[in-house]
Amino acid sequence: RSGRRPGMSIFKAREWWSTKVDGGEELDGACMAVGNIDNEADGSDKIVLGGFSGTVRIYKPTARGFKPNNIKCEQHLGAPILQVGIGVYSSSSAKDMQLAVLNPRRLLVFSVAACSTQDADGSTDTYYQLSILYKHTLTRSAYNFTQGSFGNAQGRDYIAVQSLDGELTIIEQEQIVFSKFLPNFLVPGPLCYIPYPTDSFVTVNSQFICEAFRFSLLASSSSGGLAQADDKDKEAKRAKADWALNLGESATSICVARHSSELKEKISEVIVLGERSIFWIKDNGQLRTTKRLDYSPLCMKAYHVKSPTQPGACQYLMVGATSGQIMIYGHDLQLVWGACLDITPVGLCVGTMGKVKGLVTSVSDVGEVCVSYMGTDPPAAVVNTAEKKQLNYEGMDEEHRQLLSVIRESGAARKGEPTDQLILRAQVPNQLDGGHTDRGWEAIQVTVKLFVSYTGTDALEDVILMVSAPEQFQCSVNTTTLHSVTAGGTPRTVPLVFTVANPALPTDIRVTISASYQSRAGDPRVAFADISLPLCLCGKAVPPIKNGAYKMTVDTNRDPVSLPALFEDLVPAESSNALPNVLSFLYHSGVDATIIVSKNAGRYRVQSGSLEALWLVTQQLSDRLSTHLSAASSPSDEPFEIGYSEELEEPMRFYGSVIDLHFEARLALKAIHEELEKSASQFRSIQKRLLVRFKDRNPAPLNELDSLLNLSYTRITEGAARGEAAEALLKTASDKLQLTTRLILLILRLRFRLDTETFEVLERHWSPVVEDTPDQGWEESTELSLSVLLKTSLGKGGAKEAAAMPQGPTAMLKDTVKLKRLMANVCERLAAR
Repeated sequence: RSGRRPGMSIFKAREWWSTKVDGGEELDGACMAVGNIDNEADGSDKIVLGGFSGTVRIYKPTARGFKPNNIKCEQHLGAPILQVGIGVYSSSSAKDMQLAVLNPRRLLVFSVAACSTQDADGSTDTYYQLSILYKHTLTRSAYNFTQGSFGNAQGRDYIAVQSLDGELTIIEQEQIVFSKFLPNFLVPGPLCYIPYPTDSFVTVNSQFICEAFRFSLLASSSSGGLAQADDKDKEAKRAKADWALNLGESATSICVARHSSELKEKISEVIVLGERSIFWIKDNGQLRTTKRLDYSPLCMKAYHVKSPTQPGACQYLMVGATSGQIMIYGHDLQLVWGACLDITPVGLCVGTMGKVKGLVTSVSDVGEVCVSYMGTDPPAAVVNTAEKKQLNYEGMDEEHRQLLSVIRESGAARKGEPTDQLILRAQVPNQLDGGHTDRGWEAIQVTVKLFVSYTGTDALEDVILMVSAPEQFQCSVNTTTLHSVTAGGTPRTVPLVFTVANPALPTDIRVTISASYQSRAGDPRVAFADISLPLCLCGKAVPPIKNGAYKMTVDTNRDPVSLPALFEDLVPAESSNALPNVLSFLYHSGVDATIIVSKNAGRYRVQSGSLEALWLVTQQLSDRLSTHLSAASSPSDEPFEIGYSEELEEPMRFYGSVIDLHFEARLALKAIHEELEKSASQFRSIQKRLLVRFKDRNPAPLNELDSLLNLSYTRITEGAARGEAAEALLKTASDKLQLTTRLILLILRLRFRLDTETFEVLERHWSPVVEDTPDQGWEESTELSLSVLLKTSLGKGGAKEAAAMPQGPTAMLKDTVKLKRLMANVCERLAAR
């Protein structure tokens, strides 16, 4: 059985007695102790159970199965219980057992006495009464304690309490003797006491080092007094370790056991349960052996397989696992038995109950207590023994008709729009606060007035407003709560101050404002409002600039309009330098765009030294021409038209170069990430080799492994710096691609006279929003979307062909040839409409 894998145990522990604490109790393994707490003459053990709720309970199982009279005591102590213990804690008796209870700020010691009571039917029952013997108030928050005959004391048990900040307080029954701070302390760990021959405390610190501290050295260095608060920062005032051993992993539990029959009389050794290993350590700190576990342990208990008074008596180890199993390890940490429990144990004890010896008591973290013994029952298998029933087809038809009736009724009684609505209305000025000035982009702002009104009869409470602006701008209010919005009357006014966050070219000027609230009936609702920021927040008008590297022409069927009349928010009325047919706009980034109007025909040329700078000015020109000329038209005039008559070859060629620039930036970043993964893998491999040599009892020479580790670390830091630079370049390329995509979509709309519905379909598939993730970038999603568009809205197959398209993320493209071909196909299909 020693070679059997723990996860493959075929035996199940036989349950003898079990119960569960009501009320959602929480606890850990230190909250349970088993012993003859009431000092009964037959020596039978009782179960003492504490909990974080502050209630201590004492159970006395006497036979199979739980009975109500098995619980002998249940008392609330008013503070969370961190640990319980059973020992000789009173100086008035050298034989009687007492109960020790550790709270965060005090240590309580009780005597437990059995009291008899007579029921109405004449039967006699007993219960336990707790009488406090003494208590000690602790100056620091406690974590755990250990007990033993410190200083070779005879017939009594002393207590050592470890605090959360590393203070070890020694309590000799009714008095606190001294305290000492432990060295190299960050978080507390498990604690135990070795009585003979070293008389030492053993713990594992946050550096994964097992340390031992002699009681005599602690007592002499403390001068019999309590440690001061500043002693933990003074190395000379902290305790000195007698020996130390690097374990390389954190510890879950520590116990002292005679795990070998070859040890001399009274000699014990230390067993440390780690996260994945068991360490067997001699009393002088030398590692005897280590056993690697292939499961996650939770708790450990050492118990005698023979009477401690017999010659050659040794102890076995019982380990509880997260899988709900308990493993029994014999000599030399060999697995001798394994069994399954019905609970996941966080604490284990072995005792005698109901005149049955060797019963295993286990407890879970939710207060499930189980007393069991080892057996050869196989684990219970879940077998479906449900009887097969004849299918009732008539009942199915009836239920189907009822469901159809419910669906029809719900569709006929569809709710309309509610009459009580929250209305958001924004007043956006077309000029900066303070009028036209020559201030820099850091000092300009626009104040938008948001009017919030409610059409219901009662007032609304806790209306949450959220403002989402493009990254080039920032709003004074991102999220705010209106505690009350009254119905009717004057709307609630919320000022929103927009400023420029960075001088880069704006990728959008639309702002979304949302308001979430609950109606009086408790229904969640959301109201939206979309606004456009004024053009003056993106730049300013400047004297004409000649910069025609990139240009496009917009045609209309109306006479030319004076540019100062169209852009009166940029050109002050009192300006004498404004020309009617030329307007240059300077962005905050220093990039310019110029509009030139034809003198005879309604043609407008937009030119700039940067391709991406054309979009915003052209979009504003198109919208303002449509608004201005449509309003000035008479019923006898032909409908206003605006279009783009030039060939698409040149804009698409420029657009292809922008796509390639973005794709190359993604490839460069991907290559850096792959290089970083290789460097990190090499770094971890070198670390593991160094750790193996560090833990080896006879380590081999390093052979320049330390130099290789430093070199690998340097490569990682340099690669990380290159990655940050590549991410910045990708961000710049993404913004340029987003602006250029918006420009191309605008050109297609003007070129093919697309209506609003068709353009929205095109924009959904040919998205101007560039979002790159490690799994999928803009190129992959756009290629897939355009393929669907060509087979649905712009194709003949419709939804049937679309259903055959691949779903989910695709692998990164090798090149952009197919993507550009799909874009050309879309343009051809639009031209053929």
